[in-house]
Amino acid sequence: MTFSLIPLIPELTLLTALALILLLTALRPSQDGTVAYALTQLALWSALLALWWTQDIENPQLIMDGMLLRSASTLLQQSAALLALSLTLIYGRASLIQQKLWQPETFMLFLCSTLGVLAVIGSYHFVPLYLGLELMALPLYALVAFRKDGTLSIEAGLKYFFLGALASGFMLYGMSLIYGATGSLDLFAIGRLALESGSSQTLLVLGLVFITTGLAFKLSAVPFHMWAPDVYRGAPTTVVLFISTVPKLAVVALLLRLMSDPLSSLLPYWQNVLALLAVLSMVIGAVVAIAQSNLKRMLAYSTIGHMGYLLLGALAGDQYGFSAAMFYILTYVLSNLVAFGVLLSMNETLDDDCKNTGGENALSRGSDLEDFRGLYRRSPIRAVLMTLSMLSLAGIPPLLGFYGKFAVISAALISGFVWLSVIAILTSVIAAFYYLRLVRLMLFSRPNEGEGDRLPSISVIPRAVLTLNGLALLALGLFPNVLLEATVQALAWARLL
Repeated sequence: MTFSLIPLIPELTLLTALALILLLTALRPSQDGTVAYALTQLALWSALLALWWTQDIENPQLIMDGMLLRSASTLLQQSAALLALSLTLIYGRASLIQQKLWQPETFMLFLCSTLGVLAVIGSYHFVPLYLGLELMALPLYALVAFRKDGTLSIEAGLKYFFLGALASGFMLYGMSLIYGATGSLDLFAIGRLALESGSSQTLLVLGLVFITTGLAFKLSAVPFHMWAPDVYRGAPTTVVLFISTVPKLAVVALLLRLMSDPLSSLLPYWQNVLALLAVLSMVIGAVVAIAQSNLKRMLAYSTIGHMGYLLLGALAGDQYGFSAAMFYILTYVLSNLVAFGVLLSMNETLDDDCKNTGGENALSRGSDLEDFRGLYRRSPIRAVLMTLSMLSLAGIPPLLGFYGKFAVISAALISGFVWLSVIAILTSVIAAFYYLRLVRLMLFSRPNEGEGDRLPSISVIPRAVLTLNGLALLALGLFPNVLLEATVQALAWARLL
């Protein structure tokens, strides 16, 4: 174990950008977010380069006196988080400007939350882990309620805050119980002490239950999903895209780390709890989404269902299952980026009357399913990209999402969870209905009367990046082993023992 600041260059890069934006805001309070946006993008890509420069992927190491882990798996997950935020800001630039969120404070909150995400992914000790979770969550509460002229946004922010605080309390209590059972906060030591007969199995199991509750909330798994539809509906779309991708990467990384090393001795308890969460999430996510007429609420229930599929890989409890879960979250993030990228391009324009109606019409514009009727006739590129995203989320070959579902269902089958695999296949068929319904509206329906060509044009850079993002779903679907083998190898190289 070494103590060096060189492996922390990615985190320090984001922290430096955050300090610079804060300083510039203090010196020029009236400036807009243009400089902050440029600094944020520069910091994200600099941190991404620093990640690959400072980490030895074949030799995992513990740094900061054993509190932080640097390995191939953390490299892959942190890189995905930085890239996802960069794409989120590119897709959401016009929307942030139109919704009067183009402010330095917005980018400071995004950077703060991402800094917490990096801390969670890299933590191997409960202290930086919990600090990272809070640093990740607190800015999100503010971002959700950032539209002060929208009652939906404020209501969503309050619900998210109260339920999030409760989940954080559960996680902290679970950590304290595990500390009481083992006498250590270090994950490496906890894994060794949990195997000893002297440790209290009852306290460990209780700690596992409370920690799982907190993780289930972060993943929006049933029955801890109540916040997701309201937050997805009420928050600015750019913020929703961020919440649905970047924090999910951190929570999945934390779940897999706890299951693979510190609490692996409690695998039967993990499997029982995660199996229940997976079934409830897949069923409710698939069934309730059918009744939604708003795309953001539909995608909220879609996310709930996808977290159920992801848990299939995690509960397998072996190397293949963990790699399948990591592969699945990456496919989900790539697909969701395209879906919300198109949605952001649909609701960039605000009606003049929205300014005096609490912003509710602004939140609805471009989000209802009927707004996508006949989209191919009005904007072929939007329709094609959204179709690629929906087919990938539905798990239809040859898109990348098919191989994500195939991987986690295969992991569950290999581990003997046949009944779970059957439920997953059935709910996938049900979920395909609401994805294909949107595809039908876009490709085979006529536009509503009066729609005309009201859609705003997409700027050159967002259109190019969004197109590449959509093509990546197809290319990686044709050659899925590229990403799947990367996740398998990353977890293999991440072993400390």
